[in-house]
Amino acid sequence: KEDSIIGVLFVGAFALGVVIISRAPGYSGSLQQFLFGSITGVPAREVPVALIGAAVVIGLIAALNKEIVAVSLDRETARAAGLPVLALDIALCVSLAVVISVQTIGNILVLALLVIPAATARLLTDRLLTMMIMGPLLGALGSLLGVYLSWSADLPTGATIVLVLGVMFALAWLLAPGHGLLYKTAAARRRAAA
Repeated sequence: KEDSIIGVLFVGAFALGVVIISRAPGYSGSLQQFLFGSITGVPAREVPVALIGAAVVIGLIAALNKEIVAVSLDRETARAAGLPVLALDIALCVSLAVVISVQTIGNILVLALLVIPAATARLLTDRLLTMMIMGPLLGALGSLLGVYLSWSADLPTGATIVLVLGVMFALAWLLAPGHGLLYKTAAARRRAAA
C-alpha cells in the first residue's frame, strides 16, 4: 500500500542522511541520539523494563488474538458484532511498545521497526498468522545484520539497522512471489502472450 511505502521511504531517507552526515568531519552524534537512540548503549536498568513490556504486549496479543484481528481487519463489523473496539485498541498496546522503545532506540528506529518488517511480511505472504510471525522475525534479523554491519564498518547503529530493513523491503518488493514487481511483470507478459 502507498502509506507503507511512504513510511519505508521516510525512515530510509532519514537513515541514509544520518549515515552520510556521520562520515563528515566534526560530526557530533546528538542528532543521531535523538532520532535513533543508542541501541548499543542501553543501560542495564532499562533491559528488564523492556522485557516486561514486551512480555505484556505479547501476552495480550496472544490472549486477545481473534478479537484484535477482527478489529484490525474491519472496525465496523467488529463493533456490530459487539466487540469493545476502544478497549481492544488500548489492549493492542502499540503505544506501550513505542513508549518503551523510544527511550532506548529512538524515534525513527521505532517507526522503522513498526512499519518496515510488517510491510515486508505483507509482500511475502497473504496469511495473517504467518505475517504476524514473520514481521518480528524479519525485524530481529534486520536488527542483527544492522548491528553487525555498523560494528564492522564503523557506522551509526540505528541508521544502519534502518537501511538493512529498507534493503530487505526493496528485495521483497522486487522478488516476492505473488506480490513482487518481477513476478507481476512476468505474469502480465504471460497473460499478454496467451
